[in-house]
Amino acid sequence: MKKIFLTAFGMMFIASSAFAVSIGVSGTALYYDASGTETVKGSNQLNEYSETGAAPIPSIFIETEADGGGTIGLEVIPYSAKVADFSNARTDTDGESQTSDVTDTAGTNKGDVNFKNHVTLYIERPLDGPMNGGFLRIGLNSVLIETDETLDTGSTYGDERVMGLTLGLGKRGETVNGGFFKIIGEVSRYQGATFDGSADSNSGKNSIELDDFTTAGIRFSVGKEF
Repeated sequence: MKKIFLTAFGMMFIASSAFAVSIGVSGTALYYDASGTETVKGSNQLNEYSETGAAPIPSIFIETEADGGGTIGLEVIPYSAKVADFSNARTDTDGESQTSDVTDTAGTNKGDVNFKNHVTLYIERPLDGPMNGGFLRIGLNSVLIETDETLDTGSTYGDERVMGLTLGLGKRGETVNGGFFKIIGEVSRYQGATFDGSADSNSGKNSIELDDFTTAGIRFSVGKEF
């Protein structure tokens, strides 16, 4: 999938030699709703969690006019963007004291969940209607779900790349300096993933099953054609 995005990105730059290219920046007020299940090492106890919240997300984009009208573009979040955090206190579930062994499952777990290397390949198609500049946006997303944790239970988790789809409605207009702006309301659906924790000395490890999750956002973009 990474090759697909790199190929699309390269094709856009090749096309820029013959067609005008627009570059800009975006800011998104993002709402997320996610849930998952943790399987505890040793006891196989299942702990269900859910998280909702909001986060500001900046991004950059490059786009060009598509054949037959509309726009094709690539949008990138250029760094890790924090979208959630967690903190939970857990009692001992492996049947021994809270400090008796390295496989202990008690303690307070804290961490952040980040969107890293988020890339969206999108198409925007004009809509006929009473709103001038209205368009439909469809996007294919690829994002690395990054965990940054401090866990008293002894586990560390890796990162997982997932795919998603975005559907949005927007309005495009011109600015006084010859640029343009876009306002977009959009909803995205991402696939879930399994995060396996590091193994302890007894080869026991926790795992987290992230369910498919949804985000919704209001995006404001400004750009200029070159």
